[in-house]
Amino acid sequence: MRRNTAFTLIELLVVIAIIAILAAILFPVFAQAREKARQTSCISNQKQLLTSMLMYVQDYDEKFHRIKCGAASFNSNPPGAPDQMFGSENALAPYVKNGGVWKCPSDSIVRDDCGTDRYGTGVGYPISYSWTHFQASSPQQCFGLFAYYNADDSRRQAVVGAPSQTVCMYELWTTLSYSRYFSYWRWNNADIASPSWPTAPNYFTANWCGTGDAKFSIGAHSGQTNFGFADGHVKSLQRTSLMRVVSGNWDGSRPNLVHFSESYK
Repeated sequence: MRRNTAFTLIELLVVIAIIAILAAILFPVFAQAREKARQTSCISNQKQLLTSMLMYVQDYDEKFHRIKCGAASFNSNPPGAPDQMFGSENALAPYVKNGGVWKCPSDSIVRDDCGTDRYGTGVGYPISYSWTHFQASSPQQCFGLFAYYNADDSRRQAVVGAPSQTVCMYELWTTLSYSRYFSYWRWNNADIASPSWPTAPNYFTANWCGTGDAKFSIGAHSGQTNFGFADGHVKSLQRTSLMRVVSGNWDGSRPNLVHFSESYK
C-alpha cells in the first residue's frame, strides 16, 4: 500500500511560529551588529579629524583651530567661491583631504541650505561632528577650547591640564551642519550633557528655512555617544556622565570632562 505523507495544519502553524520567534530574536541582533559597525566607522572618522586637529595645532603655535572665522556671508568666502563661511572644516582641509570623514554613517538627518545655492553645488558634504566652545566672557558655559566669536581666540594646547580626560569633539547631528556652511556648534557646552537635549535617534525641531524644519540631536549609537579627546583618542560614553547639568547649565561641580582645567577632572 502507498501511504501519502504531508504536514497537518497544526504542524505547519508550529513551524511558522518557530520561524517567527527566531526572526524576532535574530533581527535585533543583526540591527545591533550593523549599528556597532557604523559606530566603529564613526570612531575612525573622528580619529582622523583629531589627528588633523593636532597637526594644525603644531603648525599654528600650539593654538587650536576656530569654529568659524569672520561672519556668515553667503557665497563670499573666499570672494566668488561657493562657500558661505570659513569654518573648522576649511581650517582642517589641508590635513584631512577627504570630506567624507566628516559624516557619521548613522547620521540620517538631511541638510538644508534654504535654497540659497546660486552656484548649484548643493550643501557640500554633511558634518556630524562639533567642537567644544570657548568664550572668555562666559566661563560658566563656554569652557571648551575652540572660539566662535571674533572677539576671542581659541585656547592654546598648554592650558589643557589633562588632555586624555578633556573632551574636545562630540557628535552633533543637525540640519544646519554642512561644508558649505560650517561645523555647527553649541554655545553652552552643558547642552552636550544635558538630559533635556535629545539623544539620537530622537531630535527636536527649530526654525531654519521655515517653521520647524531644522532638526537637532546629540549623535549616539545605541545610547552611547562618541567623544574625541584633546590627546587624539576617541571613547564612547553616556553623555550625561560628562558633567552634572542643573536647569540647563553646568552646576560647577566635578567631574567636568569638557572643561579645559585639570581641576575639574
